[in-house]
This record gives sequence, structure tokens and C-alpha cells, in this order.
Amino acid sequence: MAVAKTLALVIFGLVFVHSLVLVCWKTQACGPAMFTINQFGYLFDLSREGNIPTWFSVVQLFSVAIALLFLTLTERARGSPVGAWWGLVAIFSYLSLDEATDMHGLWDSGMKDYVIQGMSHSQFTWIIPGAIVVFIVAGLYLKWLWMLPKRTRNLIILAGIVYVSGALVLEGVGGLLADSTFFNTSYLLVSTAEEVLEMYGILIMLYAVLRHLDDRAVRLTIVSSAPAG
Repeated sequence: MAVAKTLALVIFGLVFVHSLVLVCWKTQACGPAMFTINQFGYLFDLSREGNIPTWFSVVQLFSVAIALLFLTLTERARGSPVGAWWGLVAIFSYLSLDEATDMHGLWDSGMKDYVIQGMSHSQFTWIIPGAIVVFIVAGLYLKWLWMLPKRTRNLIILAGIVYVSGALVLEGVGGLLADSTFFNTSYLLVSTAEEVLEMYGILIMLYAVLRHLDDRAVRLTIVSSAPAG
């Protein structure tokens, strides 16, 4: 689909600019461009909040929620059960809001003094309740997933694996590697991979929904109401 290809190219562009900014910051050897990069590079840093990559992810997630809403209404019109689809609409709406506000930081509100063994920062503690929620959702949706058409099922599972591998697994690895500056090379590499997996995981989910919607949607035609003659 053209939409998926376009978004894939946008993600590639964001990752390329992010990587270029990090190399310049680490080496301070980008010549006359250093002033501009030092002033505006944060706008393309995948590891930061409130910048261009963040809002791209917000729009991506919200687009998935909207596509899921249309699919849910289509399935309801066909007389199919839609409880699970409504659940996905809610999940992706929340993920979009969370990406915009960093709400997952509240998940460790009762664990602020707890630091996961091997890590030196408590800000990664949220992955514990996050992992619990992922296992619960996966358990609730497992039977439903196997009832979906094979292509849709495989794409949704792939999207989940890719997204969770970034959002939870590499987040945890990053917590083990991060130093006090959050700017050591190993942490930057892992955090970049984390954000890339999250964005491509969302893209795969959007593609899955659009393909399934394309299989289910009623074709619309524009009919002129102008009088003949």
C-alpha cells in the first residue's frame, strides 16, 4: 500500500537524521553545521519527548486507532462480534495519548524508590507493570487472534512482537546499559533500535488493519444528484 510505503520512508528519514545528529554530537566534528545541530538537533532525537519523532509516533498511533474504529464499525455492520476490536481501539487511543504525554511514567508511581537489579535508574521501573499488562492483553486476545484470517492474524502478531521488543525488551536492555549521562554509545545504539522497532511495529499494525479493512469495507461510489438533461 502507498500509505505504508510512504510512512516507511518517513521513518527511515527520521532515523537517518537522528543518527546524523548523534554522530555530530558525539564527535563534535561536523564543521559549520555544528551550530545548527547543537541548536536544533534535539528536534530529531528519537530518545527525547515533545519533538518531531514523538509527534510522528502520536499521529501514527492515532491513525491506527481511527483505522480500527472504521474496521470495528464495518465488522458490526456485517453482524460480527466487535468486542475485541473495540478493545484495540481503546488500546491504541491510550498508546497515542501516552506517547504524547509520557503517561507510562506514572505506572511506577508506587515504586519510585525501587531500582531493577543491574540498573542504576528508577525511571525504567515502569517496564515491570508494563510487562504484566502485555501478558494479560496477550492472554485475553490469544483465542480471538486465531479466529482471524491468516494474513491479518500473522501481521498483528508480527506488529506486537516488533513493538514490544522495542518498547519493553530494548527499554530494559537500555536500562542496563545507561550511565548517568544517558549519552554513552551503547545506550544510544540500543535506545535508537528501541525507537525504530516501536515505529515500525506501529506501521505493521496500521498495514494489517488497512489490509483487513480493504477486505471488509463496502465500496463507495459518488452519485450525482443533479437533474438529468
